[in-house]
Amino acid sequence: MDAMNTAELYPSLDRTDGEGPSLRVVRTVPARPLLLEPGFPYGEDLLQFIWASRLFEHHALRTTDGRSLEILKPGRIQTNSGPDLLDAQVRIDGQLWAGTVEVHLRSSEWNAHGHQFDPAYENVVLHVVYEHDSEVRTLRGNVLPTIELLPRVSTESIALHHGLMRDQGFVPCASKLGRVDKARLSQWLERVLVERLERKTIEVEKLYHALGGDAAETLYHMLARAFGLKVNAEPFGMLAHALPLRTVQKYRDDAMRTEALLFGQAGLLQVDFVDEYPRLLQQEHAVLARLHNLRPAPVAAWKFGRMRPVNFPTIRIAQLAQLLMRCEGALSDLLQAERVGEIHQLLDVSASDYWITHYQFDVPATPKPKRLGRVGADHIIINAIVPVLFALGRIRGDQALADRAMDLLEQLPPEANTVLDGWAQLGMKADTAARGQALLELKNSYCTARKCLSCGIGNQLLRSSVQGATD
Repeated sequence: MDAMNTAELYPSLDRTDGEGPSLRVVRTVPARPLLLEPGFPYGEDLLQFIWASRLFEHHALRTTDGRSLEILKPGRIQTNSGPDLLDAQVRIDGQLWAGTVEVHLRSSEWNAHGHQFDPAYENVVLHVVYEHDSEVRTLRGNVLPTIELLPRVSTESIALHHGLMRDQGFVPCASKLGRVDKARLSQWLERVLVERLERKTIEVEKLYHALGGDAAETLYHMLARAFGLKVNAEPFGMLAHALPLRTVQKYRDDAMRTEALLFGQAGLLQVDFVDEYPRLLQQEHAVLARLHNLRPAPVAAWKFGRMRPVNFPTIRIAQLAQLLMRCEGALSDLLQAERVGEIHQLLDVSASDYWITHYQFDVPATPKPKRLGRVGADHIIINAIVPVLFALGRIRGDQALADRAMDLLEQLPPEANTVLDGWAQLGMKADTAARGQALLELKNSYCTARKCLSCGIGNQLLRSSVQGATD
């Protein structure tokens, strides 16, 4: 590709092209494009991607001082401190160099960032810049080999990226998803699912170590948070901390004492009641709290507003009590089950008789059993059992546990929420919980954050835009 003039490389601000927003240029004499924001709107991240993905013209590469340049390995982008790309290999005038690569919009940013004083940058073998505006040196005083990409970068890749960053749709690439290869999309979603589980593994591992490496106690805490749904996950977590599993296990054969412990430690028994049942719970909890030196969690943390009554924390606590009694406090059966159906049987619990006619203490309601239900059970499997299984597999080096976690997600239907509805409208309907979890992670960790350069879909779109332009 020959060097393009300014009008060809970047349209002016008052010009509208079909592919995306227009870009700013500043003309100088002689005519030469000079990048100003938002002309190269997203800085070094995009330039790093262009370099690492080789999305530029490769013919007759030379450094800014005229030496021949061959790229053997552009390097891999890293986000920690130090040079931008690691493990690069280039040949300059026939001499092989291996090391790191640093990327800047302009050469002068090397000095502006203080790299000339930093020994960490002594191993840089090539300085990649969009515009070369000054010669720079390393800490030892060596002139840094530099390549200028300004005349070699594809207009299409920049315009597409600019459009992705400004798109206001459900996801930045909503109008372009049809261009994505289905096989590559499936592979990317599998990878994103693993990323989601690994991210949750970090949370579970922290909890596991904080609880002294007790797998049952860890599962208990995760179950409690899952019973709280998103709204009351934190208060349920506080309840689990306020009431250790080993204490509940002592009373797993006594329904009233189990509920007394849970409701009392939740802080929900600290008022004067009318009904006999909560008064009995209150009396029982007072005895047990003194016996086990228990301090209740703060009652103010619980949320009842704008919720379906069946999801009130009182109902969910009563259901958790029944699960703890059914599993005899050990909970190990939930982790040992191979099939979702076995776990559904264990989670098929209903709140005790008092709750048939109540959603809250002292507030009568139309009689109705308060069964956890299939949707609620699936939520607990996805958000508690699967993450704990996957984390234990990593902690213990037992791949079979991690594989079983993935298999459970494949057996489950996707959750119902607005994010998955949005993907379905774009033709990407989740058929399993595994695909649903991947789409949730894709939306939350990539699309909302507009990390298109790190996304497999964004990568393919940017690559295909360049290939299409050069075909």
